[in-house]
Amino acid sequence: MTTFQQTALILIIIWLVIISRFHRSRIVLIGGLFVIGLYTIMALAYRQVTFSELGLGTPHSWLSTLGYALAGPAVMIAYSPVADRLATRWFERPPTLDAFGAIQQSTGKLIAGIVVAWVLGGILEKLIARGVVLQSIKTFLGVWLVEPVATVIAICMAATGAGLLHFYQGPRAVVIITQLSILFGVLFVVSGYNLCAVMICHGLYDTIAFIRFATRKSRYSSLVGTKDV
Repeated sequence: MTTFQQTALILIIIWLVIISRFHRSRIVLIGGLFVIGLYTIMALAYRQVTFSELGLGTPHSWLSTLGYALAGPAVMIAYSPVADRLATRWFERPPTLDAFGAIQQSTGKLIAGIVVAWVLGGILEKLIARGVVLQSIKTFLGVWLVEPVATVIAICMAATGAGLLHFYQGPRAVVIITQLSILFGVLFVVSGYNLCAVMICHGLYDTIAFIRFATRKSRYSSLVGTKDV
């Protein structure tokens, strides 16, 4: 691994440990995203890492990238009920989604929530989980393991880390999001290790999920503000 990858992974591990202790703190969660994002920008500025190494290079084909980006949300939406059903077997208590209650109050707040979701989830989280964690672990394991095995382990470990970022929503949400994050990791690999398709896919998925939640068409929409959440 490069010096950038080693340092970034250490920062991310420390961040995840802090999140496990202060999992309901938005400052810790969002602050960590921006700190690691800022470190990555500085590393790019000082040429410790390149855009291509992070998956931010120009796609080989914008047509195929858009195809993956549009097909991805359909797969995520189709699998979401399965992910929820599996998570429910292990954790009876539903996710805690009070943090998203504001988007049910007005169209303006819904739009603001979608914008925030694109920035924090679609861009920063994907940059960290796939561009940094997945690729760093794959590089590290590639010294001892054949590439397909190293890739599968890297996808799963990156997905686990992404799931833990949502610990503030409760353990069931962590299990659901970890499963979906595995699909995001697979999309990242099959799309040629380029983040464009994954970022667009995540943004579109969150947009659809937020609209469904705001219009109370989601299974968990009615749980906001209830005592058992």
